[in-house]
Amino acid sequence: MKNYQKAFGVIAVLATMPLMAQTTIKVTTFADEEGENTNACSLREAIVAAETRKSYGGCEVPFIDIGYTIQLEGGTYYLNKELTPKIALNIIGKDPSNWDIKGLLTNDYPALTALQTRINASGNSRIFNTAVYQQSLTLVNIILENGKAADVGGAIYAGADVTLQDSQILNSQAPKGGAIYLGGAKANLTIERSLVQGNGINSTLGSILAMSCKFNTSYATRILNFNSNSFIKNGSGNSLSTFELCGAIETNFVNNTIAKNNASLNNGNIIKFTADADPSNSITNILSADSTLILQNNTIVENSAHTTFLYDKLGKKDLNFNVLAFNTGSYACRYLLGAAAEQKDVGINLKFNALNLTGNTAKCDLPKEVIPTGNSNIDIFQNNRVFSDLLEPLKEEVNEGTRFLPIYYPKNNNTSTDLVDTDPKNEGGCSLIDQRQLVRTSTPTYYQSDNPNSCDIGSVELTKLTATDSNVVQGANNSNTNISLTELLNDYQTGADLAKSRLENPVYSSQVLALKNSLAYYENLITQTKANLKYRGIYITLKNSYSPDYLKDNIISIVPSEDNNHIFKPFNSVNYEVSTEVIGRGQTVELAKKDGNKDRLKCEWNSSLQQIILYRSDDEVSADYFDFCKYTVTLKENRNISSSGLIKASFANIAPVSGDGTITFKYLANEIIPLNLLKYANDEGDGPANTLIIKSNKSQFADLPIYLPSKISKDGIFKVVKADREGPCPGKDSKNTCYGGNIYIQANNVFNTFNDTITYYVYDADNVISSTPGTIKLVSTATTTDDTRGGGGGSLGILSLASLLGLAAYRRYRK
Repeated sequence: MKNYQKAFGVIAVLATMPLMAQTTIKVTTFADEEGENTNACSLREAIVAAETRKSYGGCEVPFIDIGYTIQLEGGTYYLNKELTPKIALNIIGKDPSNWDIKGLLTNDYPALTALQTRINASGNSRIFNTAVYQQSLTLVNIILENGKAADVGGAIYAGADVTLQDSQILNSQAPKGGAIYLGGAKANLTIERSLVQGNGINSTLGSILAMSCKFNTSYATRILNFNSNSFIKNGSGNSLSTFELCGAIETNFVNNTIAKNNASLNNGNIIKFTADADPSNSITNILSADSTLILQNNTIVENSAHTTFLYDKLGKKDLNFNVLAFNTGSYACRYLLGAAAEQKDVGINLKFNALNLTGNTAKCDLPKEVIPTGNSNIDIFQNNRVFSDLLEPLKEEVNEGTRFLPIYYPKNNNTSTDLVDTDPKNEGGCSLIDQRQLVRTSTPTYYQSDNPNSCDIGSVELTKLTATDSNVVQGANNSNTNISLTELLNDYQTGADLAKSRLENPVYSSQVLALKNSLAYYENLITQTKANLKYRGIYITLKNSYSPDYLKDNIISIVPSEDNNHIFKPFNSVNYEVSTEVIGRGQTVELAKKDGNKDRLKCEWNSSLQQIILYRSDDEVSADYFDFCKYTVTLKENRNISSSGLIKASFANIAPVSGDGTITFKYLANEIIPLNLLKYANDEGDGPANTLIIKSNKSQFADLPIYLPSKISKDGIFKVVKADREGPCPGKDSKNTCYGGNIYIQANNVFNTFNDTITYYVYDADNVISSTPGTIKLVSTATTTDDTRGGGGGSLGILSLASLLGLAAYRRYRK
């Protein structure tokens, strides 16, 4: 009994562990308590509870767990001293979403709001110290503010990986690493979609970031990723650097705004990526030759320092699509050991940057070899460009449209030296999205090859209405294709059912408007699709690029128009109209234009569905060809704003379905049972044939549509004795026998008391067989209405016994 109880206890624990993994500890007080109040859970107590895996203070947690997430509410959590977690932690602030209104970009629920959760050290201490126990830290939707340290890391002193997502570090101070200091042998840093502002006013090194360069005698190795952030107004005129980079590092700056930061005008740097010594002296170098730096689509302007970007020959440095100009100081770029012009092998690659390459003030001093004649960079001095020509002032009044981050919008003057549409051939490797998380549509489209919407220089992309090509890749066989209309409607119904179930679930009470919107969307799709069924129709959804993906097949995202005030017109039938034009069928779009039967291809915009429906008036599949259609999206309030895209499609035959069913046969009745197997099968995945003009009376099935893998049922109880019609199966399967009309089965033994099954396939009118067999259950009334067997004993007739023995022998034979 003891062994049984022990085993049961282990099973119970194992069964609950997946449910307990990453348990959420909810903090319920803003006060910095430490065990004295059992009625409330503080942030500090939640960390201790997670460390000890048991309740502490007012925080109740399960004993067994593999990880914890600490959930904070909106408000300010004040600290009396720094937090030093002993385990890896995920700390999440209140979700900055408003489920009562639609978002400006998505035109769907929820709208993005400003951050609501703060951790404030009040200038009394650092906020997080993970260097002591070297545990990773992830912060999401949290503002860290007013941290202060006497040595390093005003907000965070890290001894392990740190990740900040959709967060902020404000007004934190330390002599080294005003916001963050990375210590130890390996502490990686990721900051995404965040604001770092007002830090390091009293810092000497790294008003935003500093780090240990070596651990013992080896370089500290780190990966630093900065994506879609704003680094604003950090440092002072006494700082030596803003980003103090050293060690063996892989550093990536992508889509960031780095602006109005300060360092010494005598010897300060904004981004410092050097060894601080002659590169040939490996003993004193603080930067490994294996280090890399990528600056991609950043706006680095209006900073004040002697040098904005300081470099030497160590490490590889790639600069693409950056605005690195309009800074106050002696140099925008400077080589550590002197004049750069005649230097060789400095490891710099530049494409499509806006730089001062020839002016004497705040010049980007680069070797001649990296800026050859005809290079792709814009020389703002040579083109007599000033700040106000290329950029709008810093947008400090942030809102949902800026993702609550200060940014600069580029100006479009429709000249070749603007920051807009700079790479028409898509040669520079533009980032896929901009700082606002908006799509950079940098790939030329078929109808916009002469005026492509290409990559903008800097962190922000001016969004232009773009009707993208759909599955149009030269030499590729990918295309939009029809899927089973039965499955399509089932998917819509699944979406509607999910919305209904969540509306009834109190967990989703804050999302009622969004769920009602979702339910109405799916119900409309069901109703309108049924009203517009086409034979082998391809239903292509046009959706606003930033709206949620409710569907999974045949979707085209429309990048909406952004006006001069940076207000978006999300794609919908209210703001835009859609027109279509049939191109035809061919192996390429050029050949399709010559299609003599293009009138058989239909391409229609259905505003009720918000879909383009492609279908044919004949039943021809595409085979080795494609069907092409042009569509055009036009802004209603300004018809000069329009965009066209190309759709490549393929029509395929959807295999028929062999359904399942149940047939009851009479116990002791020596009957021949007719089976109409087509009663359980269908070819409805192709849609209604009556929408065809050619072959409008097309049958669903072949003349001899039924194929039986065996004329004997699974357990040998039944056999097929005849059929209304039989002959060779269709097409390539002609070696097999197929049947038409009813098939007839008979039991081998009338005394059988067992059930059995028979399987079958069907062929459609195009001689395509069902992909899986259908199963018909053959149920004896001996197991249902004619079951006279009692529960208290009795005898078994000799004939029934013989039947059982015969069946057992047959089953052994089959094995």
